Amino acid sequence: MNSNKINILFTGLSGNDSALQSLIKSDKVNFIHFPTIEIRKSELSREEKNKINNADSYDFLIFTSINAAKYFLQLYENDFSTLSYTTNIVAIGEKTASVLLNNNIDVDLISNNSSSESLDELLTEKLVSKKTILIPGSRLSRVNLFNSLKVKGAMVDFITIYENEIPEKISNIEKEKIRNTKINLIVFTSPSTFYNFVSIFNVDDVKEYFSDKVIATLGPVTKRALEQENLSVEILPSKYNLNSLTTEIRNYYKLN
Repeated sequence: MNSNKINILFTGLSGNDSALQSLIKSDKVNFIHFPTIEIRKSELSREEKNKINNADSYDFLIFTSINAAKYFLQLYENDFSTLSYTTNIVAIGEKTASVLLNNNIDVDLISNNSSSESLDELLTEKLVSKKTILIPGSRLSRVNLFNSLKVKGAMVDFITIYENEIPEKISNIEKEKIRNTKINLIVFTSPSTFYNFVSIFNVDDVKEYFSDKVIATLGPVTKRALEQENLSVEILPSKYNLNSLTTEIRNYYKLN
């Protein structure tokens, strides 16, 4: 690799996203996509399948990610277009909302940022108290939002419809390339991308390992997870999406 270029390691799933193209195509950057998570569909019980197919009986249906929307659409056996007649549809960020809108599901509320905090702020106690809520998502996305909504007086059903796991097939050649590359910036899009990275590379001393690397995170939840490991996050976009993240990285390295 050209030693004069900035080596950026991106650990999220969407390594070829249009929002990242200005980094990928930059003649000053070596953009390395090494996803540390893999999405797998969950096996649902009959009761869970029934709750999914009766989503229109809930006051609110909340989608906390694009994957939550995609897997829900695979599971829901009724007419998409009638779902929002009786149920308030809530989406985290514009991309998740677009998936729903493209499948004739009207979206009532969209959070400004793709973060659970932004979604939580949107769903006030006045709005959700004594309301029934269904959240289809990943096991990792449950805790904070689920607990907050219950504290606000909502009756919440959470169904794990997909799992974020360490990829099964990572070649030793791929890992060696990462080990032998001087990484300047590493991007974590979720806490699981960080924890899985540490596991994949058997990092014993995270403080030492990341001491010579700039760290960027997509949102504040990931930032806090890294700070709990005594790591400093130098790049956090004001809006928690890839477009904003790319802009912040370009500004940081003066690539504009």
